[in-house]
Amino acid sequence: MSNIIPSSSDLMDVFKRTFSNLGPGIIWAASSIGVSHIVQSTRAGADYAFALIGFIFLAHLVKYPFFKIGPEYAAVTGESLLEGYKKHSRVGFYSYMALTFLTMFFVQAAVTIVTAALALNLFGDILNVSEWSAIILVITCAILIAGQFKWLNESLKWMVLILAIASLITLISAISQYGLLPSKSYLTADIAPAVSIAFVVALVGWMPTSIEVSVWHSIWSERRIKEKPDRGYARKSLVFDFKVGYFTSLLLAIVFVWLGALVMFGKDIELSQSAGIFAGQLINIYTESLGDWSHLTISIICFVALFSTTFAVSDGFPQVWRSALRSSNSIKIPENRVYVSTLVILSLISWFIISLFADQLKNLIDFVTTLSFVCAPIFALLNILVMNGKWVPREYHLKGWYLVYTYACLCLMIGFSFYFIYWRFLSN
Repeated sequence: MSNIIPSSSDLMDVFKRTFSNLGPGIIWAASSIGVSHIVQSTRAGADYAFALIGFIFLAHLVKYPFFKIGPEYAAVTGESLLEGYKKHSRVGFYSYMALTFLTMFFVQAAVTIVTAALALNLFGDILNVSEWSAIILVITCAILIAGQFKWLNESLKWMVLILAIASLITLISAISQYGLLPSKSYLTADIAPAVSIAFVVALVGWMPTSIEVSVWHSIWSERRIKEKPDRGYARKSLVFDFKVGYFTSLLLAIVFVWLGALVMFGKDIELSQSAGIFAGQLINIYTESLGDWSHLTISIICFVALFSTTFAVSDGFPQVWRSALRSSNSIKIPENRVYVSTLVILSLISWFIISLFADQLKNLIDFVTTLSFVCAPIFALLNILVMNGKWVPREYHLKGWYLVYTYACLCLMIGFSFYFIYWRFLSN
């Protein structure tokens, strides 16, 4: 019997091996578990209790095959999705790069301003949001320039692990105090008004994150494959890694909706547009409801979540531009110079945007997430076409019922996008 039941040391060895093998999927999770979870999921629970939780499940279900293509394509071909876009159609490639250029500064600003607001709440108001943003961006740039992928990979694994454990502990504490469900009706919140529809779109736009991040995931996977060139092993490892990150994203989204519903629902709390005030509101609401002991825990959870997102996003955009210029036959610039230059320019312009929009937090976030929602079907279709490209071995093509499922998901995304465009611009 003792040989059948694993010992604690055996379990620890398994955990260590599994944890050490995790990489791009956890970086992807870190880029996802941030604004969409801390801000949007909490707002969903606070305003609608569990009424929107079905949309969170649906978003993960519908986007799953398109995110999975990122690590799979990299493992099978040894290249990123961006190179696949260029092989399939230059229109798709340049469309992706154009959208990246149009959104990158706003995305970076959105995640950084929330991180800075949480830093202000955690460390005190010795600096304002703009100054905290500058410090966070400088630290992020310094770490990425010094260590790039290796430091990104190792540090984010620990950040996500700490975040998951602390979040579950907080939820258990909230359930012990409030019970499993909010005191008021939790499935009858009205989501018909215009403001509610707009929020659902903003929630789903970055839940778990935008489809464009599948390209980042493929680039991170490409870097990881260089460490383990065995394609068969890489594919199994990277897909497992992705599933761990994806499940973690879904779990934590539910956790934050649940916390928002238990602690805030039915209390008529209007979350501020100001980043600094919003962070204080969020932390103080939890503290007042759960007790003073939770202030530091909640503050650390939120800050770690957003800092890890800022860290991953700061690496993602420069990696895209480095990969794009690498595949160019006419532009010859050292890859590291492209990465560093893009990182610095991204940080500077994002900081300038933050200085302008520090008091318009929700509007900034809703704008970026809504744009991602509308553009998602374009890049989802590109991912399908690239994965089934003639240069990809046929045994790895999407086929059978999984291909039907993937196209059904694409059709749902297209339908939702057209409905939103019609509702927003054409209906009375």
